[in-house]
Amino acid sequence: MKEIGFFKDLHPFAKFLMLLAIAFLSFIVVTLIGSLALIPFLSDDGIGSILSGFDFSDEKGLNILKYMQTISHFGLFIIPSLIFAWLVGGNIVKYFGLNKRINILYFLLSVLLIINAVPLINYFIEINSRLTLPDSMSNIEEWMKRTEESAMEVTERFLSVSTIGGLMFNIFMIAIIPAIGEELVFRGIVLRLFNQWTKNIHIAVWVSAILFSAMHLQFYGFLPRLFLGAILGYMFVWSGNIWIPIFAHFANNAMAIISYYLIHNKYWDVDYDKVGEAAIAPVYIVLSIIMTTIILFIFYRYYYKNIRVLKN
Repeated sequence: MKEIGFFKDLHPFAKFLMLLAIAFLSFIVVTLIGSLALIPFLSDDGIGSILSGFDFSDEKGLNILKYMQTISHFGLFIIPSLIFAWLVGGNIVKYFGLNKRINILYFLLSVLLIINAVPLINYFIEINSRLTLPDSMSNIEEWMKRTEESAMEVTERFLSVSTIGGLMFNIFMIAIIPAIGEELVFRGIVLRLFNQWTKNIHIAVWVSAILFSAMHLQFYGFLPRLFLGAILGYMFVWSGNIWIPIFAHFANNAMAIISYYLIHNKYWDVDYDKVGEAAIAPVYIVLSIIMTTIILFIFYRYYYKNIRVLKN
């Protein structure tokens, strides 16, 4: 797609720096406005919790955190991506290809791909958990462990709901919003920019995947997110449709949320996040590799026969 925005002629790396600047300013402004909008609905104790740190031990503190999590994602991903697409592309819908026809077959294949990749993703989680830093960096490693344990505690508090309403909000907050925002940024913009810069689509896919994983600031989840980011990148490249990785990203997060809900409320005992671990892992991993490769090849054949994307 030809870019016709005000900053269309900037070097791709300059555009990338502009994206970072927009994201930073948007995050600050949206978070500030969101915090101010919350104040009239809070007691003095609630206002103090914003200023001094949240207390997650009660429902009110947890709801405040969910609210802040939601608006911060809008500020960091969704709003910056729309602003950037307008400034560079001139037309948000055309820049991202949001008006492209949806091929139901490839939506179904994207979900099948994510399901079959789960054992391999979980195996990467297990490998990542065994990685250690040199003794000279033990303080940093301890800090990372404490940070991730804290993040895990908050995530488990988010997911520990017992009502359908709570489940639906978690799907909105953790599956829908991140799927849209992160895919628009990392596949819709970052991958495109690095492809323009390097003229190599594979470098672009992996750089966007690295940045996608690094953005989460979780060392012990870096490898599985890197792998997931690469899968999403190739789905985008070989489908030519940003809706495909958005839907796949949504499916990945939603399945984990629903699985946790069912286990937490004792509806079933199969842990979605444990498939691919323990003694039976090799069987699952081999099948996962085979099926993931086959489905990605189907995407590639569709690309080879029908489309060429990301040439600009």
